[in-house]
Amino acid sequence: MYKILLCCVSGVTTNKLVNAVKESAKQKDIKVMCWAVGSKSVGLSWADADCVLLAPQSASELSKIEEMVHGVIPCALINDGDFASMNGDAVLNQALDLIKK
Repeated sequence: MYKILLCCVSGVTTNKLVNAVKESAKQKDIKVMCWAVGSKSVGLSWADADCVLLAPQSASELSKIEEMVHGVIPCALINDGDFASMNGDAVLNQALDLIKK
């Protein structure tokens, strides 16, 4: 099972994306656990994840979160277009690519 943590300023917007990622994974028969938190709550959740993906509006938090996870798991920004369109397929693929590196 792949564990994907999505992060935005409050966690509200990424909750919609969580559903899209889960639906994409279901269609591809890939087992995932995906959840969303606000950027201030990443410290409480990152240790349970295989990767952290940040919404574009949280770009300023990326280096802080990378420091927090000490290189234990990969962190990256979600593409602007994928985030705006709530493209669950693209975000799932991005997460899987990061995890499998």
